[in-house]
Amino acid sequence: MADIKKFDRINSLLLTYGDLLSKIQKDVLTCYYSYNLSLGEIASERNISRAAVDDALKKGENKLEEIEKALKINEKREKILKITAKIKQNYPDTEVDIEDIERILTDGI
Repeated sequence: MADIKKFDRINSLLLTYGDLLSKIQKDVLTCYYSYNLSLGEIASERNISRAAVDDALKKGENKLEEIEKALKINEKREKILKITAKIKQNYPDTEVDIEDIERILTDGI
């Protein structure tokens, strides 16, 4: 998986399931994927070893993937967004309602 795709995927999973991670996992993943900090920078900021950061990063990524595999919330969201795009294209009069659905799916309720 290309780096940009991985970053997008992990950020999306983090937004959906981040609260299910341990505090350190969520913190490390947010710093790495959202703020583009290096492992060394994260370790220095948190006063922990680089190995601990790497471990939290790997465990957090694995946990997010496991949760998505079980719940498939992001997968379903993407399918719904594709369907709403088709509806919007084929039925322009429904644009307002579709935009509300898209907003809820992308930003939350």
